[in-house]
Amino acid sequence: MSDLDFTFPEMPSYQGFWNAIYFEPIVGSGERITIAVSAASVNGEYRVVRATRPELFECLYGIQAPRINNMVDIVIKSLEGELAKNKSIDTWVPPFDGIIKGANTYAVDENMTGILKQGLRFCASLSQLSIDAERDDVEEVQPKRYSSKFSKKIKNIIQGTHPSLMANFHQKIKISESGSDALTEYGFLNDRYVTNFGLLLPSRLSSSLNIIKAKIYDIESLKKSSYLMKPERYEIVIGTPSFDDPTLTDAAVCKLKNTLDLVEEMAVKDDIHIFRALDAGAAAKHVLEYAA
Repeated sequence: MSDLDFTFPEMPSYQGFWNAIYFEPIVGSGERITIAVSAASVNGEYRVVRATRPELFECLYGIQAPRINNMVDIVIKSLEGELAKNKSIDTWVPPFDGIIKGANTYAVDENMTGILKQGLRFCASLSQLSIDAERDDVEEVQPKRYSSKFSKKIKNIIQGTHPSLMANFHQKIKISESGSDALTEYGFLNDRYVTNFGLLLPSRLSSSLNIIKAKIYDIESLKKSSYLMKPERYEIVIGTPSFDDPTLTDAAVCKLKNTLDLVEEMAVKDDIHIFRALDAGAAAKHVLEYAA
């Protein structure tokens, strides 16, 4: 063995293929946006990730964004169904016009996340730009809107199994002892459990954090108030992407973790629990553990 054998790291053993999935806003124009990356390993593992975040589509398409985001969700579900059935998308037929499958690209890395990151790095510049772009983060309209959608999804899931709890969502009560008639709204409130729902958007971390701070303050105010029907458990349910999300840069993951740590430090001093959920389904399941 020569000295050169120690010069280079060993080649990763995880092998697979990735495909970019493109959207043509004007069919036939040639203008394309990468909306997803699909990957399959040689051992049968597969995964599809969104390449362009919903909040970026709002900037690009305004009132048309919900329709386009819904289209992306349909495409991703179609791809996942094809991969579950055939372990590849070689014969996949897009669900509608304007969706184009990119070429198979062979890749090696440490795991599936690494292969997906390669695909995103090579063909989805908007994915990283939406996270890392410098911006004035005083605008809280977008984080509030997404937080509201997150709460609504949780409510809709719980409605399917525990409709009797619907009246406990978005409860408004008076907790101030001053002469004001102002009411404070809580995401969910009954005699056992109270929580507010929030999201930490990697592309709007500062604004997201400000909103969650306000939600913690409202929970703290209830706990310290003279309200007669105080619950047993006080909590904030926070939706975040996975730390393994291939669309997040290492810097974005670090900022997200630091922000979560800050939120937990703020909450723990008043014995307010923090539950981190990767999706509305996990959040709904957790709420039912304490509220039902």
